[in-house]
Amino acid sequence: MSRTDVSAPPRGLPRGYLALLVGHTVSQLGSEVTVLALPLTAITLLGAGPAQTGLLLACGRAPYLVIGLFAGVIVDRFPHRRILLTANLVMAATLATIPLLASLGQLGTVQLYMANTLVGVAAVIADVTYLACVPMVVDRARLIRAQSSWQLSKASVVAAGPFLAGWLVSAFSAPTAILADSASFLLATALLPLVPMRAAESQAASSSAVLSQVAEGLTAVFGNPILRAVTLATGTFIFCYNAYSAVFLLYLTNELGFDGWTTGVVLGIGALGGVVGAITAPWAGRAIGLGPVLIVALALSAGGLTLATLLTEPRCSAVACVAVSQFVLWVGQEIYNVQQVPIRYALVPDRVQGRVSASIRSVVWGLAPLGALLGGAVGAGPGLRATLVASSVLGAASVLWIWRSPLRHTHSLRP
Repeated sequence: MSRTDVSAPPRGLPRGYLALLVGHTVSQLGSEVTVLALPLTAITLLGAGPAQTGLLLACGRAPYLVIGLFAGVIVDRFPHRRILLTANLVMAATLATIPLLASLGQLGTVQLYMANTLVGVAAVIADVTYLACVPMVVDRARLIRAQSSWQLSKASVVAAGPFLAGWLVSAFSAPTAILADSASFLLATALLPLVPMRAAESQAASSSAVLSQVAEGLTAVFGNPILRAVTLATGTFIFCYNAYSAVFLLYLTNELGFDGWTTGVVLGIGALGGVVGAITAPWAGRAIGLGPVLIVALALSAGGLTLATLLTEPRCSAVACVAVSQFVLWVGQEIYNVQQVPIRYALVPDRVQGRVSASIRSVVWGLAPLGALLGGAVGAGPGLRATLVASSVLGAASVLWIWRSPLRHTHSLRP
């Protein structure tokens, strides 16, 4: 096996990867609109409170817990292009029903829960498929470069998405804004023929064989101390972040008095930190080493969460505080993601990449709905600000998983 250092400076990236990246970026930009527009639809149109917004967020994350492991088996067995085509069309059609029902006066919370759950199911499968495609079209020597561009794309989307969402919500309405997400999946689908993808065999498998394949993915993750530490650290932070997110928009709208446009602008300005994080991540990893940069990035992210609650008056100070909070959060998160995702590419054979990514996603995002439900419940009791502070403090504890693992003293990995 190649002894190429995955942190070595890479050459250019292939066209197939760039086409994959553009399609993913387009769909993610649309999804960022929904991240803001969906809960605002529940809050402004249906009068949702903390428990309802927490449950709505949980519905989108629950599929990772329920079907995440089996998504890896699907991805490792069936053609990637067919999987992405199906998932994109399902998400496009489902999202389009929300503005349709709203225009007819028939939209309710149950419909929002059902739509977000179905989109979540398709998103789980698409997410794992995209991750499995990357090492198929990019050689291992360029994986850090590829992951950096992938995270830079996501960070740019996170930065631009709230501006677009805020404008669409203000100019039209929250339900209508969701149409942008539906259209984005159709555009991403149109780019799929430009990406060379593995034509997997779709032979039938017995239930015992499927379970065996699922177990192989889990063993590859939890049998390796480095992958285990990264997975548990990421899962801990995501659990706390989703508890935080369950009440964050309510905090901005109800306690700070932000309207849709202000919320979009503030989050967009803050998300520029993600761009900074994605750009600087490769340099940071080479400068201080893989393990230390993961610890620093998680600590930085948790610190960013805390900052949002520091100032509530005057209004200009509150706006600035939230923007800085989000900026710091996303600097840390993008540095962390650029460095942690290629770890699985370096340590895991290509034939189980789908199952390993699905196993990690199932643990990490399977904890997300539990965090969202807890955040919504606490927000309805002790209060929104108390929930935000507690979530951010607990999120800082995620660094302990890496601190107590071999990663703490690891500078780089070789596949």
